[in-house]
Amino acid sequence: MKKLKCAIVEDSKVQRTLLEQVIDKTSNLELLYSFTSSTEALERINSSHIDLLFLDIEMPTMNGFEFLAGLKTIPQVIITSQNPKYALEAFDYNAIDFLLKPYSKTRFEFAVNKAISKIKTTAKSKTENKLVVKHNLKQIELNIQNIQWVEALGDYVKVITPERSYVILSTLTTFHKKLGDEKFLRIHKSYIVNLNMVERYNHEFIEIKDKKIPISRTKGIELDRLLKCVE
Repeated sequence: MKKLKCAIVEDSKVQRTLLEQVIDKTSNLELLYSFTSSTEALERINSSHIDLLFLDIEMPTMNGFEFLAGLKTIPQVIITSQNPKYALEAFDYNAIDFLLKPYSKTRFEFAVNKAISKIKTTAKSKTENKLVVKHNLKQIELNIQNIQWVEALGDYVKVITPERSYVILSTLTTFHKKLGDEKFLRIHKSYIVNLNMVERYNHEFIEIKDKKIPISRTKGIELDRLLKCVE
């Protein structure tokens, strides 16, 4: 895994210097920014890509929680503080860990490893939700969760998403296997639907965005059971 791009927001010069030194000695971390001012940090981090943020809570002008509320995209966050009373609130803000100052090198490494594990899991999940297909002689990535339904077109399938449709060389059976998601049900010999997209249904058809899709008689009971399980 490549190095995580890090930033520090810490108004204490001593604490900030110590943290900079520890990060510098950690092989899988790369320190991009180190700020004393939360207002300056907010502007810079909102215009950059940061993987991991070390954030002090008790700072002048804007405290750590106010800082998090101002971020456009929140990276993995490790909260640092001398006051344990902030620990519970830190996790309310989805911080990956809370380091009570002064913390040991072992405790620091534990928090960093949690962040790395979380980032890997998130990256894997994003990859698993993508399907690479060929459309108009070009390879494209489809977000599986955005697919509304798929219909058979002879030797091709037509994949419908909210933005547009794609015609792909594949049988419906083969494409169904590639989706690899139990939320996709073949309700008819010519149609696969995303159960999360179903708006209305009866024993004859389902409706997705004003499109009425027929249901085969053998799939009615299964459809009813699965739709009751959809969150």
